[in-house]
Amino acid sequence: MAELSIFAAMSIKLRHLLLIISICLASGLTYSQTRDTGSSSSAQNRGQEKYGPGKKNPKEKKDTIVFKMKVFQFEDGYSRLKASRLDTIFVDYQTYNPVLKKTLTAQTLGNLGASVQSNDYFQRSFDSNEFLFLKNYKYYGKFPGDIHFYNTTKPFTLLEYGQWFSNKPKGESWVNILHTQNINPSLNWGFSYGSITSQGKYLSQEAKDNNLNLFASYNIDRYDLWFIIGKNKFKNQENGGLLFPADIENPDLKPENLPVWFDGTSAETKNSFGLISHQYKFGKWIKQQDKKEEFQKFITRFALMHTLEFTDNSRYFVEVEPNPSYDYSGTRGVVYFYGGDHPPYIKGTTGTATLPSTQDRSGMRRVTNMFYLKAVEAPDRKYTFGKQAYIGNDLINVYYPRERLIYTPGIMMPPLGLTQSDKLTNTFVGGSIFRTEGKFWNWSANGRYYIQGYRFGDFDLSGQIEKPIKTSKDTSFIKINASMTNTTPDYFYNHFYSNHFKWDNNFDKTYELKVGAEYDNPFRRLKMGFKYSIVTNYMYWNAQSLPAQASSEFSVVQAFLRKDFKFGGLNIQNSVMFQKSTTDTYMHVPEVSTRNTIFIQGLYAKVLTFQFGFDLRYDTKYYADYYSPALGMFYVQHTEKIGDYPWLDAFVNLKIKRTRFYVKYSNMGTMMIRGGHYTTPGYAAQVALASFGLSWTFYD
Repeated sequence: MAELSIFAAMSIKLRHLLLIISICLASGLTYSQTRDTGSSSSAQNRGQEKYGPGKKNPKEKKDTIVFKMKVFQFEDGYSRLKASRLDTIFVDYQTYNPVLKKTLTAQTLGNLGASVQSNDYFQRSFDSNEFLFLKNYKYYGKFPGDIHFYNTTKPFTLLEYGQWFSNKPKGESWVNILHTQNINPSLNWGFSYGSITSQGKYLSQEAKDNNLNLFASYNIDRYDLWFIIGKNKFKNQENGGLLFPADIENPDLKPENLPVWFDGTSAETKNSFGLISHQYKFGKWIKQQDKKEEFQKFITRFALMHTLEFTDNSRYFVEVEPNPSYDYSGTRGVVYFYGGDHPPYIKGTTGTATLPSTQDRSGMRRVTNMFYLKAVEAPDRKYTFGKQAYIGNDLINVYYPRERLIYTPGIMMPPLGLTQSDKLTNTFVGGSIFRTEGKFWNWSANGRYYIQGYRFGDFDLSGQIEKPIKTSKDTSFIKINASMTNTTPDYFYNHFYSNHFKWDNNFDKTYELKVGAEYDNPFRRLKMGFKYSIVTNYMYWNAQSLPAQASSEFSVVQAFLRKDFKFGGLNIQNSVMFQKSTTDTYMHVPEVSTRNTIFIQGLYAKVLTFQFGFDLRYDTKYYADYYSPALGMFYVQHTEKIGDYPWLDAFVNLKIKRTRFYVKYSNMGTMMIRGGHYTTPGYAAQVALASFGLSWTFYD
């Protein structure tokens, strides 16, 4: 209850913050760009364009300040910036689900904001520096690598909101807010907020996901500073799926009346982070001409950089009444929530809503320091490339419930709130070389090696090449990439204790080699390519819902194609992905996944742009993973197949000036087909329903 009170207080503070921002917007503190210092996109010079106060004619009431905004994002760790852009495009605006924005196909629990994993094998990669139990929520949050930085002549605000039409008593709504503005030509700040609240149609499946972050950047000739602080919170009820999944085939039964396995079970996963990255630059001043004015510009040659990152992660799992045995029997046969074919490690008696019998809390805190020596890619030199070398250190603290060796019947176990912890450290060195300014080609190569600590001997090597191919009509691109990693399995794969599980492992390092190639022709609306991976000692969750390591090497190949057609106002967009693995023991993904969108676009009364059409997604049948509520993880099974179901949506998108609007009718297949709309075995998607969303952009 204290946590809820704190979060309610945060919500009140957020409303106050928005009021303050509105006052700031009304104050009209804006700057105009009086000089464009050139098109240099050197990462060390980005965000340093010369801005000055706008000049107004006293006789004119019209605002003469021209709105300009540049957007940047970190790459190569947090060492370099690349040009980026906001997601404000009109096409595909109706796809508001952040999961489907980032992956073609995914396995979910049927409710927006709940645990999810991509069905694209190459998007399942996991960074061992991150918290293992957070990975299935990464699509719903915002993390340091997702944050953008801005330089803008006017305050910019983006407001987005959406919900089901029938939003009460059980509905779904989402909110996104972004605000940024320059305090002066060198200093920018802003914040973003995102919220998903989804009660869902089925019992005990409510999801409440929130993220809030504050960012700032300070860029002058010899010094750059970037700052981020933020928090993600994912609170989800766990219902274990439908007691009788076949009930969804009965049109006389409403989703809210279908029985589920669990009541009084939930998980709360949190992530807090902070990042400071700054550098001092060495270089020289050169003269440049801008229209009729001559001025001095600083060119960076070398830089000394320091990055400090902090992250605090936790997962809190509670149950009122844990299953005293280890299986449930139903029409599906035996359902194993704590792993099959073995008695789980369960201690405890029935609790209450205020004092649950299971209160498992685990987490990880990490502080990372990195020091860089950088030679900058010089925009005034024809033959040059960037170089950087670094050394870094991780200080890590992991914790999970404390084990008690003595068990007394009638006493709830494990001790509530008590944890055991372990301290880890890593020291690593690395570097990269890159060419980002070339007209002939661009490329990069990166490497890191761990010289001390828990991950001693790990390495990560990667490289990519991008070659533009110009013809008389268009420009296309060929992209080639490759990576090779040797990684110590995550700490929680090796050691864990809870009210349901206990393991101590000593897994070997996982080795993986990946290669890929892509051809992209924007003019012809064509993109195609392939990816290939070969992996040894692959980490997965086995049929007993326990961490395991593949005993044999296997490979995965993927081919993908996107081709769009346009015939006047008629648009047809087609995406297809084929995946094939040499194993059916350690992982399963659909062999074929497709998305086909057809819509008509037009202009009404010269001001209203509209689109209306249909969106169809499809996966072939496959042995989708089961889901373990106690761990929040998907684990392999070889019993039930899902898929071979048409996910059909109808939509209308409207745009007038800076406002976008959509109306969408989702999962229309449930109106024509009985059953089949499973997103995970035992978990059904929401039935056909209508929703709407709006987006406003302000920069006046």
